[in-house]
Amino acid sequence: MKIHDCLLNNRNGFSIGNTTLGKMVATAKKQNLWDKRPSGLVDTVVIHYMSAVNITPGNPYDMGQLLKIFCDYGVSCHYLITREGDIFRLVPEEAKAWHCGPSIMPDPDNRTGVNDFSIGIELAATADSGFTDAQYRALRELSLDIEKRHGMDMNFVGHDQIAGKRAVSMGLRKEPKADPGRLFDWEFFAGSLR
Repeated sequence: MKIHDCLLNNRNGFSIGNTTLGKMVATAKKQNLWDKRPSGLVDTVVIHYMSAVNITPGNPYDMGQLLKIFCDYGVSCHYLITREGDIFRLVPEEAKAWHCGPSIMPDPDNRTGVNDFSIGIELAATADSGFTDAQYRALRELSLDIEKRHGMDMNFVGHDQIAGKRAVSMGLRKEPKADPGRLFDWEFFAGSLR
């Protein structure tokens, strides 16, 4: 498994149009699109999807546009997996990425502030595209590697499970998240980890 570094910081020279990712981060008056973790504990992986379908409908998985979205919205995740299964590290695991927003773990855990103890993985997809075999393979390899490095079985949850209707009903957030959505095959993914 190869992981490509493309950190969301003000030193990144990745070209996006007439500028660089680093300049976009700096324009937001940030050095990095992450924070220090409040503790070293990491026991959860949160699975998301993202695309630029509203910006470039003909090319919703353009890497430059995906990275620009992080800068434009001041959000981040630890990893991004492309449709081809390429894995990009965007935030170091020891740092707290901004991928969940207000959130609560499912019962009986019920911890809030899931960013504090989780690793966020974005899959390049739309609500209707589903996920490629290459993405499932890369997600499996990355997940097993994360578990090995952290020395424990991780909790795997979707963004919708921690920031969905329950989080809205509890007053934690205004809008529910729907990703990774109905097309993500949790049974297949869980089986692949065994």
